[in-house]
Amino acid sequence: MQETIGENIFLLIIMCTGGISLLVISFVLLFIRNQNKLLKNRQQVHDGEMAHQKELMGAIIQSQETERKRIGQDLHDEVGGSLSNLRMLINRLDNEETGRQEIENAVDNYKKLIDKIIQNVRNISHNLSPPALALFGFTAALEELSDIINDSGGSFLSITNHAVTVSEQLPYNTAMSLIRILQELISNTLKHAGAKQIGISIFMENGLLTIHYTDNGKGYDKDDINNKRGMGMQNIESRMNMINATYTVQTAPGQGFSMFVIIGQLL
Repeated sequence: MQETIGENIFLLIIMCTGGISLLVISFVLLFIRNQNKLLKNRQQVHDGEMAHQKELMGAIIQSQETERKRIGQDLHDEVGGSLSNLRMLINRLDNEETGRQEIENAVDNYKKLIDKIIQNVRNISHNLSPPALALFGFTAALEELSDIINDSGGSFLSITNHAVTVSEQLPYNTAMSLIRILQELISNTLKHAGAKQIGISIFMENGLLTIHYTDNGKGYDKDDINNKRGMGMQNIESRMNMINATYTVQTAPGQGFSMFVIIGQLL
């Protein structure tokens, strides 16, 4: 009888030990499985971030190449063309029969061409690096941008800054990126929108610096914007990513264009 009880206890101990062992093994396998799944998810996130960084870097490089091409074209078309015209006028004077009145007229034309060349060089230089930003700050850079666009003294571009104190404290790289974004938006409006007026308003909302850009042009279909983003829009997005900014777009055919740019980290 005692032997039977002893055998039963022994079998029970073996079964309990086996059950505990299986339970421990199950927990270990489950832990390993979860760890592998977690590592796999982390790897996927890492790969996604790397892919995004590569895409962003590609957009930045493409933006730089596009900018270089545009500057080269501006130098060739604007400065080079004006210099060629100036040389042609000088060649006309290389004639002993040229009268005094013709010479005076030619000198006036030279002065006009030289003034045009100077203005073109200034515009190209401003696009490369707005001098007012480094010397006088963000507000002055906005005023300089307005002066260039409203070259004839009109009011095609109007800028209102309700957050001067905050905007003047922006880091240089952030301020430069915002100027570049506004330049790109203005360029898109001039090329495609057929607008008669552009408005830029800067203000604080919910503790965040916000820029509201609008034009009264022909507007766009938002689906076309989402599906057929051009290089200009990619340049804008890449610059926003660099300064931790987000944006929303409101537009429709015949309803103009509106973009809110929100800077998430000021300093």
